[in-house]
Amino acid sequence: MEKGSCVLCSEETEARIYIRTNSGGDPFSYLKCQGCGLVFLSPRPDGKEIPRFYSPDYYGESPRKFRSGLEAARLFFAWNRMRRVQKFFPSSGKALDIGCGQGAFLQLLKRKGWECHGTELTEESASRALRLGISVSVGEIDENRFPPHSFDLITLWHVLEHLSEPLNTLKTVKRLLKKGGILAISTPNIDSLQAEVGRDQWFHLDPPRHLFLYSPRTLEQMIRSLGFRLLKLHHFSLEQNPYGWLQSLLNLMGLPENSLYRILKNTPNLQKEHLTASQRGKAILLAAGLLPHCLFLSLIMARLQRGGTIEAYFRLEDIKD
Repeated sequence: MEKGSCVLCSEETEARIYIRTNSGGDPFSYLKCQGCGLVFLSPRPDGKEIPRFYSPDYYGESPRKFRSGLEAARLFFAWNRMRRVQKFFPSSGKALDIGCGQGAFLQLLKRKGWECHGTELTEESASRALRLGISVSVGEIDENRFPPHSFDLITLWHVLEHLSEPLNTLKTVKRLLKKGGILAISTPNIDSLQAEVGRDQWFHLDPPRHLFLYSPRTLEQMIRSLGFRLLKLHHFSLEQNPYGWLQSLLNLMGLPENSLYRILKNTPNLQKEHLTASQRGKAILLAAGLLPHCLFLSLIMARLQRGGTIEAYFRLEDIKD
């Protein structure tokens, strides 16, 4: 493990414990910078330790991460993201999706005439998008893999919180994006009511994979410092926010951690998830009753600009380093 620190302020800036939690029996703490409000994990896994927290089980044991009905819903959500992105462009262009996952978003863009590229952390995680004919680079994003200022669009869908050096990654993004290009980011919102209620049981906390937790203010502060301007900020995600409430509430009720999520994953043998038939039945029944309330809460929190996740669109206005 290594010490975490704020990437927006100096290492000497005071940080106080914000949330104490654990994962797999290991204790973790999230600290809040007293200078800017950024929340970060400390201590955190170092470069050698982090791969063990991204085992094949994390990505799912088959080409589809979730059961077939949910995979259809995920395709619909990807289509919605594609539709929102295209509003910023009069015609197709060149796109890079950092942490492209199964590649559904890029596949949909490709059908609209875009030249699409993706990145994934490991060869195993990249294999799903490669099956769709997407060009995928394996490993950390490297500016030398692409010509400078060659992309019209770069996206990080629920990726930024996983990055150990987010500022360095964003500097690389800046060097790859054309002037006037669009950077799209979605990430959990640490200033949401969902995070406040869930605390150490918040579904989107996810230690030790989530190394930084952003608010709209800290996210904009970091991106603006690199020459970007915020164009649009969404506080509602049908894909993320109702489920974030649902799983967080189930966790707070004392069910096994993220039990519903484990049920919904495409795991051939649920016994491997250490859930009994009684636990599975209880989680499903409670979820069915809570879901309408979670959707209502998500809509209200979006109106109050306190959604459980945020989706932000930035335009690059200054390409100077």
